[in-house]
Amino acid sequence: MRAQFATLLLASAFGAGAAQSELAFDIYLDDRPVGVHRVQIQQDADQRRVSVEAEMSIDILFFNAFSYRHQADEVWHGDCIANLKTRTDDDGERYRVDASRVADDLLVTVADRQVRIGGCVRTFAYWNPRLLEHDFLLNTQTGDYEPARLVEVAEQPLQFQGRAYGDRQYRLDVGQGVRIDLWYDAGCSWQALQTQVENGRVLRYVRREG
Repeated sequence: MRAQFATLLLASAFGAGAAQSELAFDIYLDDRPVGVHRVQIQQDADQRRVSVEAEMSIDILFFNAFSYRHQADEVWHGDCIANLKTRTDDDGERYRVDASRVADDLLVTVADRQVRIGGCVRTFAYWNPRLLEHDFLLNTQTGDYEPARLVEVAEQPLQFQGRAYGDRQYRLDVGQGVRIDLWYDAGCSWQALQTQVENGRVLRYVRREG
């Protein structure tokens, strides 16, 4: 499951133009709650600051089988990342990614290597499906620039534990064979996420009420 968590557990969670300053999702593995994803956002003219905290823990027979913590601070200028700082503990394996604009490039630093990415760079910004319509997206845990393709699937909600989430479904294909289904309401505010992980199990994010 680790490879997909690197993609999934790092996204901000606000709809385009949303007035909220905070949003939370519950994370489920199959039908079992395993974590929480929290986001804070501050919009100032053309600049957007996003802070993300995600944590997950899976216990088996009273022992912790998997744990995950991720923190990220993003600064967006318009539709492009200008600065980024993330710290991740993926079941004991630690990652750090820093990025900043240098002229027309984004300079991404991961451990002891640096990579320049030209043009407008976007992350897995599930909070605005328009930003996912990009040929490549930056994985903010690993620093990898991954091929991606977003398509609208249907006007239908995700049904889970007696609730309906969103009314419009999209599919995001990432890299080699990773499929992420996303749901939004009529105002393009992110409501849910679902994907298949190891051993055919299903990972879901569902938006908290209130």
